Amino acid sequence: MSKAIYCDKCINEIKVRDDLVTATYVFVVVPYHEECYAKDLKGAKTFFLDNQPLNGFSGNLFFLFSIILAIIWCFIAEPSLKWLSLFAITPIGYRLYSYLIYERHIEK
Repeated sequence: MSKAIYCDKCINEIKVRDDLVTATYVFVVVPYHEECYAKDLKGAKTFFLDNQPLNGFSGNLFFLFSIILAIIWCFIAEPSLKWLSLFAITPIGYRLYSYLIYERHIEK
């Protein structure tokens, strides 16, 4: 799996998975170096850049929480409100997309 992944800010290649941070910019998943992500959060992009990275501990925890919430909501909610569980599926899709497109191509 040798697909090159490039940082959205500095355009340099990201070679180590620990240095990769994926986040949503408007509705697009973009890869960053860890330090480039921190710099962009302090800049004007912060209005559109998500404060929480998709990968890492917090992203994985939110991913699991979204799965549990979507499943529970399907069983507990009234029949007319079950469609709201689709909102819990959105972060699941972002996390899976982040893993399939970026993370699995970089060495640990």
